[in-house]
Amino acid sequence: MSDPISPDERVFREHLKGAVFTRGVEEGRWRLVRIAWPHVWIAVRAALRNGAPEEFVLRFELSNYPTTVPTATPWDEATDAMLAAAARPKGHRVGNAFRTDWEGGVALYIPCDRVAISSHGAWAAQHPAWLWDASKDITLYLRLVHEMLNDEDYTGV
Repeated sequence: MSDPISPDERVFREHLKGAVFTRGVEEGRWRLVRIAWPHVWIAVRAALRNGAPEEFVLRFELSNYPTTVPTATPWDEATDAMLAAAARPKGHRVGNAFRTDWEGGVALYIPCDRVAISSHGAWAAQHPAWLWDASKDITLYLRLVHEMLNDEDYTGV
């Protein structure tokens, strides 16, 4: 007999069946890598850049989803560890989001991340469209990351 799925994991799995998430998968914007609740690995497609990977994996921590804001760490699937600074996306906007000189690089520096928003109260007024609330799903986070990784500002690694 398998362990029962927690309510937060059940909600997340339902969100994976939603139109926005499935459309993103179909269009090649992102893909689910694996689930080991409360951790979820999702790869986000990046624009082609010389010497850079085609996608970046984020390891989400989703305890109490969707009530609690998600947080994600850039992840190296080969080593099963946090992505090294040298392997992270570069560019002004995306480089700032994937920075390692803030909180040790354990979270993305974006308004829909739990770690970032907890210390940036002004972001609520500055970035209202990207703020998390319990009515949102993981695609809010994924859409922002995908947008940055596919902007002309993104220069590779």
